[in-house]
Amino acid sequence: MARPEREQDAILTLMQGKYEHILPIEAEWGIRFEEGDMRPRIEHFHDAVRALTSGVDIFDKASRLSVEHLAYDLSQLRQIQSRPVGQVNRTSDKSTGDALVTLDARGKAPPRLPPQSVRQELVQHYRDYTVFFAALFAPVADRNFKAREDEIEGNLVDLSLVEEVVEALASGQMEVSTALKELDHVEQDDLRERIQKLLMSRKLSAREKQEAQAMVAAIGKNLKSERKRVDTAHTNYLTAQLAVYEESRDMIKKLAGAGMNLAGKFLETAVRNAGQGRGRS
Repeated sequence: MARPEREQDAILTLMQGKYEHILPIEAEWGIRFEEGDMRPRIEHFHDAVRALTSGVDIFDKASRLSVEHLAYDLSQLRQIQSRPVGQVNRTSDKSTGDALVTLDARGKAPPRLPPQSVRQELVQHYRDYTVFFAALFAPVADRNFKAREDEIEGNLVDLSLVEEVVEALASGQMEVSTALKELDHVEQDDLRERIQKLLMSRKLSAREKQEAQAMVAAIGKNLKSERKRVDTAHTNYLTAQLAVYEESRDMIKKLAGAGMNLAGKFLETAVRNAGQGRGRS
C-alpha cells in the first residue's frame, strides 16, 4: 500500500505542472491576484504550496495555512472558473477587465483582455489546480481548525477561572497568595501576567476589580469572535470542497484511470473523507 506521503507528493507534482502552465500566461497578460501584488495571480495560491512543503506551522492562527486563508483561497479559485482573468480588489469587491490595463515599459497599454482561447486554457488549468488544492489542503484546514478550536475553548476555561479569582479577591474570600496559585493554572501567559499585575494589595479595589472584569470581558469577546470566524471558515472550506469534487467527477475518474494511481488514490480518499464531513488526517 502506498504511503500517504507518496500520494501527497504525486498531487504536489501535478500542481507544480499546472503552476508552470499558468505562470507564463498570467505573466504575459499581466493578470494579478490583487492590487499591490505585482506577481502573476497563481503565485498567491502557490504560496500555500510553498508554505506546506517548507514546514510552516499549520496550527498557528497567523499561519499562511490557517483555515481562514485556505477557505478564502478555495473560494477565489472557484471564482476563476467563471472569471478567468479577474483580479481581486479588496477595497471595493471583485474587478475584471479594467484592472488588467497596465502600461508596459514603453508606456503602452496591452490589449484589454486576452483572447478567448487563452481564457479557456486558464480555466482548464485552474479547474484541475483547484481540485488538487482542495484535496491537498483539506487535512491541513481540518487540523488547523481543530487545534484552534481546542485552544480557544481552553482559553475560555482560563477566563472563567480568572473571573472566579477576581470575584473571590474582591469580596475578601481569597488571599492574594492563594489567588496567585490559582492563576498558575491559567495557560494563557498574557492573561495570567496582566491579572497578576493587578494583585498589588490583599484585596482588589473597586477600580481594579472593574479593570480586571473589563479586561476579561474584552478577551472573551475576542475569543468568541475568533471561534465564530474559524467555524465559518471551516464550514466554507468543506462546502467548497464538496462542490469542487462534484463539479470535477469526470476529471477525478480520468486521473484515477490514467495510470496516475498515487494521485488518483489521494483524490479518491479526499472525496470519501469530504463526504463524511472531515479532512484527511
